[in-house]
Amino acid sequence: MDIKKEFIALLLILANVFSLKGQSDDDTRSAARRFADSMYYAHTVKPKEEKAKLDVEVAKKAKSKISPIYISDKKEIPASTLYQSTWYNERVKIPHFSFSDVPDEIVLRLINERKGQKFCFPIKNVKTSSYGWRWGRPHTGIDLALKTGDSIYAAFDGVVRLSKYNGGYGNCVVIRHYNSLETLYGHLSKLLVKVGQKVKAGDVIGLGGSTGHSTGPHLHFECRLMYACFDPEWIFDLETFSIKTSFVRIDKSYFGVESSEKKANKKSAKSRLSKVDVFFEDRPYVKTSSILAKERKLIKEGKKPQYMTFNSSSQGKNANYVYIVAQKGDRLKDIAKRYGISFDNIKRMNPEVGNKITEKTKIRIK
Repeated sequence: MDIKKEFIALLLILANVFSLKGQSDDDTRSAARRFADSMYYAHTVKPKEEKAKLDVEVAKKAKSKISPIYISDKKEIPASTLYQSTWYNERVKIPHFSFSDVPDEIVLRLINERKGQKFCFPIKNVKTSSYGWRWGRPHTGIDLALKTGDSIYAAFDGVVRLSKYNGGYGNCVVIRHYNSLETLYGHLSKLLVKVGQKVKAGDVIGLGGSTGHSTGPHLHFECRLMYACFDPEWIFDLETFSIKTSFVRIDKSYFGVESSEKKANKKSAKSRLSKVDVFFEDRPYVKTSSILAKERKLIKEGKKPQYMTFNSSSQGKNANYVYIVAQKGDRLKDIAKRYGISFDNIKRMNPEVGNKITEKTKIRIK
C-alpha cells in the first residue's frame, strides 16, 4: 500500500514538472491524465514545434543566401569619382582607355576595419605562374592552382562590374572595390554573381575551372587600378595568404608589363607547344581557336564543357620541360624535324628513349 501511495505522489510531482503550457489553476484533469498529456507534449508536440521553428530559421538563412543585393543606381558605384563615373560591363577595359588617365601616384587604404571591411584571399593554393613576361607575351596577373569546382572568393568588399565569358579570360568576374582597386578572376567554370551585385570579402563569386585560353584548371587573378594592371604580389603575401599592409602607395612605375615587341626581339622563334610548361593527362595541352569556339558555344547553351584534369606529377624540377606524346609510326628523327630540333639535341634530351617508340612514349622537345 505504501508503494502505491509513493507512486501516486511521484505522479503528482511529475505532473507539476511536466505540466502543459498555458495550464490554468482550474484544470480538472487527474494527476495521471496530466502526466500522460505532459509526456505526449514532451515527446510528440514539442519536437514538431522545435522542428517547425528550425525550418523557419533555415528558410530565412537560405533566402538571405539566394537574395543578393544590387546597387540601385550609379551613385552606389565604388570609387565613381576616380573612375570618372565609367561603369563598363562588356569588357575588362573600357574602350579608348589611355594610360595617361592613371594617376601619377595614389595612396589607397585597402581595408577599413572600422567600417567592417575585411580581406579574403581568392583561393589558398600555390602560385603556378607569376606576373610579368611569359610565352612571348605579357602575363598581367598571377595563376593559382586549383581543381575544377573549387570555390573562388571575393578579395575585398565591392560591386561586380563584369560577369560573363570574356575572350581569353573565359568565364570572368571583375569586382570594383570600395578601396578603388578592381580585381579580376578568370577561367571560372561557373559564374555565381551578376553585374551590379554587392559582395563582401569572402563571398563565393564563382567556381574554378579552365575556360578561355587556359592550359588546365587554375585561377587567373589580376589587380587593376583605373583599368591598368599591376603585380598582385606588391600587396599580397602568397605564403601567408594575407595583405602586406592596410595602406599602399602606388605610382605609375607599378603598372604594365614590358612591351612585347622589345622582349620578343630577344627571343628565338618557338613552336606553339613551347607555350606549355605543365602537363594534363600526361600530355601538353594548349587550346586552339576551334576548341575555344566550341567551349563558348557550350557555355552559351548552358552545357558544361569537358575540362582537362591536372596531373600533379608534372610539377617539380621538370615543370619547365616540354614533352609531346609520340604518334603511331613516329621515329626520333621525324619528331626532331617536325619541331625544328637537331637530332643530336633531341637524343641528348631523351637519353632513355631508344629506337623503339610506341604511341604512348613521351618525348621531351624542350
